[in-house]
Formats: sequence, structure tokens, C-alpha cells
Amino acid sequence: MAYSNTPQGILKIISLLKKNRLSYLLFKCDHIFEGQNKNLDILFETDSDYRKAADLLESCGFIVRLSEKVERYKTMYCGLVGKTMCSIHLHREIAWHGMVALDKEKVFGRKQQVHQLIAIPGLEDSILIHAAHIIFENFRITDKERKYLDQIDSATLDKEYIAYQLKKNNWRKAFLKIIRSKDRTENVDLKVIASAWVYKLVKEPGTGVYLAGKSIKKIVRHLNCKRKGALIAVIGVNGSGKSTLTKKLLEAYEPVTKHLGLKQQGYYFGWKPYSFYAKIISARNLKKDNNFFESVNQGKKSGLFRELFFAYNFLEYYWRYLFEVRPALATNGLVVTDRYFYDLYGQYNLAPQSCLIKPLLKIYPRPDYLFVLDAPTEKIMNRAKEQNFSGMSKSPKRVVMDRDYLEKQKQRYYHLVDLLGGVLVNTQKEKNSNVTFMVEKSWKLVVR
Repeated sequence: MAYSNTPQGILKIISLLKKNRLSYLLFKCDHIFEGQNKNLDILFETDSDYRKAADLLESCGFIVRLSEKVERYKTMYCGLVGKTMCSIHLHREIAWHGMVALDKEKVFGRKQQVHQLIAIPGLEDSILIHAAHIIFENFRITDKERKYLDQIDSATLDKEYIAYQLKKNNWRKAFLKIIRSKDRTENVDLKVIASAWVYKLVKEPGTGVYLAGKSIKKIVRHLNCKRKGALIAVIGVNGSGKSTLTKKLLEAYEPVTKHLGLKQQGYYFGWKPYSFYAKIISARNLKKDNNFFESVNQGKKSGLFRELFFAYNFLEYYWRYLFEVRPALATNGLVVTDRYFYDLYGQYNLAPQSCLIKPLLKIYPRPDYLFVLDAPTEKIMNRAKEQNFSGMSKSPKRVVMDRDYLEKQKQRYYHLVDLLGGVLVNTQKEKNSNVTFMVEKSWKLVVR
């Protein structure tokens, strides 16, 4: 195997462990030796080295995605190495769901140093590790695992050692059933899995107690109504490049979300009638050729009308968030919005005079990260003509806003940054540079 093909980002992490004289080995990592950036599993000889490795990763900007509160004996870290997302699983035992499969001390005693930075388990231990992964975690046989299982008849294999590990860790019968299966099809008989788990839990009552507690915690987490996914909102003056950057941000995040097994989607949060009452009001005003935007923006209506208008928009946008955005965030997914409810404040001249708008901004569901696009006024004026924000005219009228109007609009967006804690993005910079900046600022919230 060409261990030199290991991605440089992975080697950089491993070299850090080596430099700090930690005792470790890699297991189930054939993919990285073939040049693939996937999950990296690292076993440490001592708990002390395990904790030092965690400190080293955190010092390099990695963050915890899954702690030992989720699964005993392991911690999953995620981090960007260059532009590549890496997931590092730190293990202090070879175990799945708290069930220890091998005697770690024996595994380290038989490890193979295949590269100056890379040590792996011996063949016997690799066969056992892949078999245990089938029984205690994956419940199916992959091509990679089949490759190892097929080596069970090797004449050089230490069968006594394998028997020792199986007997000590209470999963001998299940191992033999998988090994003796002639076809070794992808799907494993669930009876084999169930019998292995039951036998192990009978022999190890403490593990049974742990799994019961883990199950209860999982149920509680699922019942938790808190938003689990990540929401990134991109707002700014019309013509600042929101649609383009939103699209590019989603493209940049695709390798990250794919790596983590997360879904992602974009959502346009500009005005559109959604609820039944909004559609009725919109249709009525279209018929009368009324333009709410002009009326409110130019102060042609009373202050009471303005407050009712903002309240009406709040309800409409909240309705859309609740039924279109929130469901996508119920799982650990990513939603990036082009515009947000906050644009209401930036777009309307008289918004700062409203008594209601600021409290509404505060109580509206906050995105995990808010990017406010900033662009020179001249650049905005030279872009494609701006569409009327209200969307209530018979045909969207495109106009180029004058300099004074745009300058005041930009000031309101600057105020939003102070009010809500957003981050300004200078769109004078090259698009890819801005996207990289936005990913670097927000990826930790997506991972968590």
C-alpha cells in the first residue's frame, strides 16, 4: 500500500502527534492511504496521550462535534485544513457504543510501523477490528471489510491470539458465525447481531447500564425542540451581490456538508405572499394598483399604518420561517438564505422611526450567522436595475435608486450590524475570497 498517498492535511495532523511524542496507531484507515480525505480513526495507548491529542487539535482550531457524552471512549473533532474539512475520531479504546472489542495493550504490542508517521494494527487485529465494526456498529459487510475477513484462512495468521481476544471480550460466537458464512453477503443476519449484543451485555452488566442511559439521553435529545441545524442569512442593499454570494457559499459548503453527512439548501427570503390572509391582501392591492412600499417608504401613510404594516410583515415572514425554513433545521442540516426578515429594516426609509420594528427584529428567530454585504454606492448603481422590494405591483418595476437613497439605505444596514451582531462583507473583494472568508467565519456553527 502506498502510504505516501496519504493527503497532506492528514499527514500534517499525524505529524503533530508524532512531534509531541504521543503513542498512537491508525485503524480502519485504508481510505486515507489511498488519498481520500475521510474520517480518521486514531487509537491512543494511554488516556494521557488521548487528552493531549485533544488539546493539540483544539489549539489548531478543531472543535468537538461529538463528545464522550454521546459515545464512551471516543471524541470526534472537526476542522478545516486549508479548504478541506477533516474529521478526526480520537479513541481511548477500540469500542463501539461503549462495548470494548479488543484488549488495547495487546494491539499496541503487535502494531506495525508502515511509515515514519503511521502505525497500524497487525493483520490479526485488523481482521478483528473490521469484524467488530460489522457486529457492533455497521451491521453489514462492505467490500473493504470482506477483504479482511477473507484473510482468516491465511497460514501465517496467529489463531491463538484471535481466540484470546474474542474470549476476553465476549464476542467469539458472533465472530465465528460471520467468518464461517460462505457467501459473506452485505446484509448480516440480525439474529447474529442480536445474539452478540445480548451475550456481551450478560457478561458485562456495566455496559448494559451504560447503553440504557445512552438510549434515554438519545430519546431526550430527539424530543428537544431546539433548532438543531445551522442557519446562515445573507442580507444587504439591493445590488450588493446577495444572490451570487449565496449560491457560491452553498457551493463552497457542499464538500463540508457531504463529508459530515448533512443536508443543505438555499432559500430565497424576499417578499412573497405566503399565508392565506397575505394572498388576499396582496390580490386586493394589485387590483387597486396600490403600492405599500411607496406608501410606507415615503411617509404617505400615518404612523399607525406604518406600525401595522411592519406587524403584518413580521407575521408573514414568521409564518414562512415556521413552515419552510424551520423544518429543514429540525435535523442537523444547513440552510443559507438570500435575504432575511432583517432586510425590512434596511429597505424602508422610515423604519428607524418605527416603535415596533426594533422589538420585532429582536424576537424574530436569529440566524446562527448573519452576513451583511457592503458595496460602494457607485458599484451598486451600476449593477442590474433594482426590483421593487414590495413585489406588490402588477409587474415588478425595476428602477435605479439615486445616490442619496442608497447611502441612507447602507447606513441602515450598518446599524443592523450594530443592533444584531452581523458581520460586514466587503463585496469589492474577489468573490472567491469573500466566500472563503464567510466559510472560515461560520463553519464551526455548522459543524456543531
